[in-house]
Amino acid sequence: MSVSLSPAGLSLQCYSCPDGSSSSCEVKQECQQSEDGCLKIIKRTYTSCMRYADCDYKILAARYPLPDFDFSCCQSDLCNGKEKSCLLVVFSLQRIYLNAAQCAYP
Repeated sequence: MSVSLSPAGLSLQCYSCPDGSSSSCEVKQECQQSEDGCLKIIKRTYTSCMRYADCDYKILAARYPLPDFDFSCCQSDLCNGKEKSCLLVVFSLQRIYLNAAQCAYP
């Protein structure tokens, strides 16, 4: 059973770069009603909406012609964007607050 974290009636948003890129993709895509997850493939940057149930190496390897890759799947708006580093030294107090707010701690 998968659960969508988007409010009722609103589609999930993911970053989209379906043809791959060597740089980050920042195009926002409204997902279809049947797509409840965001995908990020790292090697060549592929990002898109997807069914969270399809977040499986064998399924993704059949869809994307890459010999070897790492991937991540998530279920919140724009969660497949560029990763933020929590170890950066930032001189602005406002930026420190924003970076700390976006970091996940184990």
